[in-house]
Amino acid sequence: MDIKALHRQMAQYNAWKQQLDRRLGAFTQWSDKHQLVTRDALRSLERARTLLKGEHFTLACVGEFSRGKTELINALLYTDGQPRLLPSQAGRTTMCPTEIFYDNAQPANCVRLLPIETRRSAASLQSFKRIPQNWFTIQFDSNDSESVAEAISQVSANKLVSRAEAVKLGFNAADLEPDEDTGLVQVPTWRHALINLKHPLLQEGLRIVDTPGLNALGNEPELTLKTLPEAQAILFLLAADSGVSASDMTIWRDHIAGLRDENCTAVLALLNKIDTLWDELTPPGQVAANIEAVRNQTARQLQLAPEHVLPLSAKQALVAKTCKRSSALLRSNFPQLEQRLAECIIRSQQQIIGHRVVSNSLDMVVSTYNSLSRRIDEAEQELHTLHAADDHELEQALNKQREKIRASHHRYHKQSLSLRTSQRMLDNQRTALIAPIAPASLQRLTEETHEAMEQSWTTVGLSRAIGGFFDDVDTSINHLLREIERANQVMGSIYERPEYSLDASSIAGQHQLNITRQRRQLRNLQQNADRFRRSLNSVLTSKTVLIKRFVGTLVKEVKSLFDELNQSIDHWLAEALAPLTHHNQYQKQLLEHHMLRLGELRNKNHSRHEKLQTLEASVAQLNSARDDLAPLFTEITTTPSPAKHESADIVSLQSAREAQII
Repeated sequence: MDIKALHRQMAQYNAWKQQLDRRLGAFTQWSDKHQLVTRDALRSLERARTLLKGEHFTLACVGEFSRGKTELINALLYTDGQPRLLPSQAGRTTMCPTEIFYDNAQPANCVRLLPIETRRSAASLQSFKRIPQNWFTIQFDSNDSESVAEAISQVSANKLVSRAEAVKLGFNAADLEPDEDTGLVQVPTWRHALINLKHPLLQEGLRIVDTPGLNALGNEPELTLKTLPEAQAILFLLAADSGVSASDMTIWRDHIAGLRDENCTAVLALLNKIDTLWDELTPPGQVAANIEAVRNQTARQLQLAPEHVLPLSAKQALVAKTCKRSSALLRSNFPQLEQRLAECIIRSQQQIIGHRVVSNSLDMVVSTYNSLSRRIDEAEQELHTLHAADDHELEQALNKQREKIRASHHRYHKQSLSLRTSQRMLDNQRTALIAPIAPASLQRLTEETHEAMEQSWTTVGLSRAIGGFFDDVDTSINHLLREIERANQVMGSIYERPEYSLDASSIAGQHQLNITRQRRQLRNLQQNADRFRRSLNSVLTSKTVLIKRFVGTLVKEVKSLFDELNQSIDHWLAEALAPLTHHNQYQKQLLEHHMLRLGELRNKNHSRHEKLQTLEASVAQLNSARDDLAPLFTEITTTPSPAKHESADIVSLQSAREAQII
């Protein structure tokens, strides 16, 4: 049994990204050598390569305390000689949200810890991530198990504080059990942990987020508003013996279901600790039937496909991996989880290759090769005609070729001027596109919301202020969508012009401005805001700082999305006509190359043999360029295209309310 399936898939994923980056880099080098690609095209290539380098596969583990998230991560990150990375002894549990990753730009093998006292501030977690001096750093030797354990055990550290202090830090007083002797209560020592670990799986681009229980999700807005939405996959851990509890359902409803439905995030529900159901006094068939019954009931409760609910034992998987027991590993069902995660990784590949800037770059390689091949075929036919002509006919044929090339060049020159006019027409849409999401407009809206909240002394007023903020955001997005529709119509009309001899309908459709992903994110933010509004009655008296932090984080995330929309619009305006522009400029350059060679033949002192040699050299030069590009063209065109995924429909916030989606 291969116990490193996930490692292998992540390695393939990383190798695939590197291969894609190598292909784009190879095309850039080819263009530098042959000088046949425009600067705009090269900028698009660079954007695609930047996108690839910034992509990670983030896996979030979510569930209540004692569901086995820590042991699951230990099983996923198992390596020979280091069976347990995170502390998982009885009575020890991950107390603070923890991110595990590898970043070669930061010190390797260290734990960075943010004190719990920073919760008194309304500043967001993201803000603190930009201030290194607020974090405590503990370095460890990855080859020394004791050093690793001592450093990483800090994620389970807690401290005693007064009940009043705990409430100020955002903890629910009802959940705190005071010590009988001192009356103090236990709270986590740290608010957040960042573990930069040089580990084979993490080096391939995997990032793991461990979120400890409902309390952490409720008190750290960014986990819900930013961290979870950015994950490619979520593992929702449940107890195999009981299925979905009330607190589990709260986590599912408030933090996961919306991401599955709106963001199309891959979600797997894990019925962990099935080993607690293994009973030697019960027939194996009955044990399996009991587990299957819980699995089917869980699938119905969460409205998941049964194959997305996996019973397993993370603890037994770790033991089996450590002791190299293949049969025990199979019984733990862990290989099935690794297979599901491998499928999620493949899906992430499909999403990357479907990104417009990446697909544009790959299409550019294919278009360049095909154009070059057509020009070579034409040149070889012309050369064949010239070889068959006598001296007098040769001069006439050369003159005809000059006129033909000149006419073609003139046609592409006119097309180039037309494209410049079209680009200006498209650029004129920018003002209308940017207006609904202009930074100044959002700043004014934010200030009005804060003012309304400051003046409100009731939950109704606070709720109205948050609701009003999103109503205005919704209005802005609706205005933007109308402008996007107009801009796409303008772009479509450009592609449909007869002088552009391309498949207008399919290419124009691929290059439309689309903000579906950002709308999903906004919908998710709005859903969380609405849930928060409904909870204001229970949190207002004791969590004033939390309210400010939540709203502050919420507004920052909306601002970040608006900034991203502004950037997306500018990128779209610059790249919407890229296929037309690249095709036009490339054809012009090929024709200019040929015109130059034909111009050299005007010298009457050149013999017939010399003239034909000059043309043959020109064709040979084009053939050399094509030969250099052929391996890359073959790689790209023979790689199977990933199937596209269906995406959830996106509706306006107001429509969602009216349909009682929220």
